[in-house]
Amino acid sequence: MIVSEVVSDQSYRRTSHHLDIIGDIPVPKSTAHRWVMESDCDELLVDNKVADCLFVDGTGYKRRPENGMNNRGELRLVLGVRNDGSVFPFGAWSGSSWDEIGKELRAKTLKNGPIVRLLISDGEPGLSEGLAGLINEQQRCHWHTIHDLNHMLWEEKSDLKERRSMQSRLAGIIGIELPDEEFEKVKEEDKTELENSVIKAEKKLDEFIGEFVKKGYNKTANYIRNAKDKLFTYVRFWLKYGLVSSRTSSMIERMMREIGRRLKKIAFGWSEIGAAKMARIIIKRITSADEWNKYWNKRLRIEDNVILTYRGTFIK
Repeated sequence: MIVSEVVSDQSYRRTSHHLDIIGDIPVPKSTAHRWVMESDCDELLVDNKVADCLFVDGTGYKRRPENGMNNRGELRLVLGVRNDGSVFPFGAWSGSSWDEIGKELRAKTLKNGPIVRLLISDGEPGLSEGLAGLINEQQRCHWHTIHDLNHMLWEEKSDLKERRSMQSRLAGIIGIELPDEEFEKVKEEDKTELENSVIKAEKKLDEFIGEFVKKGYNKTANYIRNAKDKLFTYVRFWLKYGLVSSRTSSMIERMMREIGRRLKKIAFGWSEIGAAKMARIIIKRITSADEWNKYWNKRLRIEDNVILTYRGTFIK
């Protein structure tokens, strides 16, 4: 357990050094690596789990070139969020397409319908198609949309001042706030006004797209055009179910930063199996601490049935 937890924060070499110096536990790095890779501590229990929102994302890392492949590895992560705010991981994969991930999740979860009402993502190509059948509706991440707009405009030679102005305008168009009151207490006319706000915002987006076309920013125009239909799902989701969903994937972004720190800043030359396993260990420790501790208690046969009684101090 100690080795698995420490290597999820730092390299195998440093883990071996620290265990020896601080804990007087001599574990060579090769032994630590073998223990972690042979362990099933990263197993995620996802059978029949249902979420209200599904967050997905991916990150690149330097993998070990094998079988003629380059060193560009791609890690993909799927997290579920329930309406009470609790988070649980569906999994982490390396070297798998969204289509392959979707097939695996469909085999492990409910067989008779979607496992989640709303998918929140950055709109990566192939993602929604791969996860088809698992989700009901989709929401494009506002943060990614605004962030990626800068990159699109940069590719089309837009200067920094114009890019920042366009990002600010886009944020103002798509940032529709939901009422703070409980759904049942919101008046019907206010709900109708909210629907009208979406219609007005979509019209402004059409005008925005038209500006890009006039400037010759066709790639940027297509990007916003493709994102448009999924930018206000959170509003319609609230109007339909009365449930508040996130407009951004900030939660999974924090998770990806932690995974990126371990996979990209601390080490490189990962095998695809090793990278995915390390990611699953990290997300399990963070989102499912109870399951993590339960696994090790069972593995180490810790049953809490030992009673220690202090009887005093003997002085010779």
